[in-house]
Amino acid sequence: MASVDLLRGGLLVMLLAISPLPSAWAQAASATPSTTAPMLSPDAAVDGALQVAALVDAGRAGELWDGASPVVKRVVARAVFIDGLAASRKPKGAVAGREWRVVRRQRHDGTQGVPAGHYVSVELLARLASGEQMRELVSLRLDEDGVARFSGYVVE
Repeated sequence: MASVDLLRGGLLVMLLAISPLPSAWAQAASATPSTTAPMLSPDAAVDGALQVAALVDAGRAGELWDGASPVVKRVVARAVFIDGLAASRKPKGAVAGREWRVVRRQRHDGTQGVPAGHYVSVELLARLASGEQMRELVSLRLDEDGVARFSGYVVE
């Protein structure tokens, strides 16, 4: 992720955010000693990514944006978010199943076009009803209030 709007593999990538995720996420983002930042557990990240993907599947992009982190709302308008998500995801069709592949943790200092903070990215492999496969990348940001929120979705 390098900015709000950029091309990656020919597809539009957007930084996004959703409302605070279930309380289990907030609990999973536990504080560690003062020399280390809070971390989101890999299990909580996978659970959240699967919830986000289910909302995308259901066409509920507006709900995702409505609960967006202020970081995201400053850089992408609601209508642009909804249209961009539909344009990248809808042509792929229905999902028959999905599983997680990789969980990555990243810390950005704000100098690379991504707002500073701690992020967790979850790579998902979706099996489409057509029999094809689709790779999705869902990113979560641990916001300043200690709550993990959705911060990115890419279809590859």
